[in-house]
This record gives sequence, structure tokens and C-alpha cells, in this order.
Amino acid sequence: MDKECLECGMMNAIPVFDITNWNKNDRCLKCDAVLILQSDGSTHTCDIAHGNETVEEALEKLHQHLNTAINNYTRRLRLIVGGGLIKDEVQGLLHFYQQQHYIVSYSVDSRNPGVINVIIRQ
Repeated sequence: MDKECLECGMMNAIPVFDITNWNKNDRCLKCDAVLILQSDGSTHTCDIAHGNETVEEALEKLHQHLNTAINNYTRRLRLIVGGGLIKDEVQGLLHFYQQQHYIVSYSVDSRNPGVINVIIRQ
């Protein structure tokens, strides 16, 4: 995958990453910036719980959206999870991801308890 460095604009070839397997050592060939940690500050919103998904399907959607975010410049995900079992399972997985340092943090939205905000990059 070609990724443009946000620091200097040079195009760099880096592999496509999975949220559980991304390399923080890929650096821009021109300015030495860590490419995978760069962010444009954007937020991606996705609903993973209101299309009659099973818990397994919702977790697969979560994984897909996290992978898309990690391979782009997205800083945070806003996950619409509802208030049931899917929310509980998503929080458990995000807790694991935070402990493994795959994500920076996550929290339930203070204004909408059916939304979880995930910070992927600082």
C-alpha cells in the first residue's frame, strides 16, 4: 500500500496492517516520520449494532472498521453499539486491545451510552 507522509508529502510503500499486527517502525524514507502513527485528526463513525447483527457479526464489523482506521489517518472511531450484549462484548474486546496497546483508549460517550469512542492514535 502506498501511504503519503503527512509531514513531508513523500509517498512510501508500507504493508496493509491488521489492528493486532501493525508495525510502528515503518518510517518515511525522506523525513523519518513514523508513518502508521500519523493522523489527520479525523473521526470515523460506524453503526455495528442496528442491522440485526449477531454479536459475532458486530465484532467482525468492529475489526473491519479498526483495520480501515489503522491503515488510514483516522484518529478515532465513534462506534454505535446500542445498549445490550453487543456493547458488553465490544467493551471487553476494546479493553483487551487497550491492554495490548493496539488502541490508545476507549470510553462510553457521556451524552449517549450507546456510543463508544475509540482513540486509535494520539
